[in-house]
Amino acid sequence: MVETDSAHVQAESAPKDDQGRGRKTARPGGSKERFNPTDLGAFGFLIPFLIAYALFMLYPVIQATVMSFYDWDFLDTTRREFIGLENFRRMFWGTEMTWSAERLWPLRLLLLLMLVPLFRAMRKGSIPKAPAISFAVLVVAIFGVWLGFHPGEGGRWFDSQFWLSFGNTLLFVVMSTPVIVGTGLALALALNRGGRMVGVLRAMFFAPYVLSVAVLTLIWAFMLNPGIGLVGIFGDWFGADPINMLNSTTWAMPAIVLATLWWTVGFNLVLFLAGLQDIDTQQYEAASIDGANAWQTFWNITVPGLKRTIRLVVVLQVIYSFQIFGQVFIMTRGGPDGATRVLIQHIFERGFRDFELGYASAMSIVLFVAIILVSIVQFVLLPKEDDA
Repeated sequence: MVETDSAHVQAESAPKDDQGRGRKTARPGGSKERFNPTDLGAFGFLIPFLIAYALFMLYPVIQATVMSFYDWDFLDTTRREFIGLENFRRMFWGTEMTWSAERLWPLRLLLLLMLVPLFRAMRKGSIPKAPAISFAVLVVAIFGVWLGFHPGEGGRWFDSQFWLSFGNTLLFVVMSTPVIVGTGLALALALNRGGRMVGVLRAMFFAPYVLSVAVLTLIWAFMLNPGIGLVGIFGDWFGADPINMLNSTTWAMPAIVLATLWWTVGFNLVLFLAGLQDIDTQQYEAASIDGANAWQTFWNITVPGLKRTIRLVVVLQVIYSFQIFGQVFIMTRGGPDGATRVLIQHIFERGFRDFELGYASAMSIVLFVAIILVSIVQFVLLPKEDDA
């Protein structure tokens, strides 16, 4: 009798629909909700983008990958000879090659230290074990083994311009990324307040970003002209001889970094401002009541609140820096003496000046893989939002 009453009570307390009929409730650990056919409408909005992405992103990458295995003439597209890995051998190899552990050992050791945060992330569970080990093997193969090869006495690289261009590209990435990201964050902190003048300053800092690379280079080529530009004027004021920065192997790359900073810092400024305005202002009020100074507030509230934005800005900036071409090609043509020659300029010249589309495609694939690897390393090294 007790069991019957208990069953009756459970039946009365079960959820019912509008008609009073019993409705089944989801059981813990039960099956997920079935797919609703009406959700297919969302794909209608995605299909135009997916088509454009496939045509203008995926297809060119696949086509470049295929072309990298061919001797592909730009002018005579019917002459296509399959040569396998010969284009890559031309890039990475030479004559009288030898291997030594001492070659570039400071750089190789520094790059191998990337494995430390990688294994820390693996132990925390942030990265699955199999991908982490695979990436570690790749890092050791590249920086521990491959960079030890070099031409011996009397030998030479098959394409020494590739290594010069790739090295200058890495130099630009290392020089420009901290400066542009740091300046964007500093400007965002200074302009994260109200007022009409602040709005004007935000617009002024962002305005150069809408200019084309041709306009940018004309402005800075004029400003850096030692005879009529600002460099010459400042030199006259202080009684010093002006430096022809664009014709100096020492100052040409810093000059391009300066021009790029003025051109692109406004984009990072906008991203950092959006991140700052997403931080709860009550945290700053509580810190002020507790007597925290400006540095403590910045380090314990602002930086943790900007972790996602910092990761985004750094990754985007590194990708953009790897793709530098326009300002270098117009301002210096890769000179003087190859001091500013970058990889995309080398790819452009091989493909559209020397008509070697196969070799240019192979270098493009190498650049693409390098950007992917560096992006993965950044996601591993940069702090995540849930990190202590």
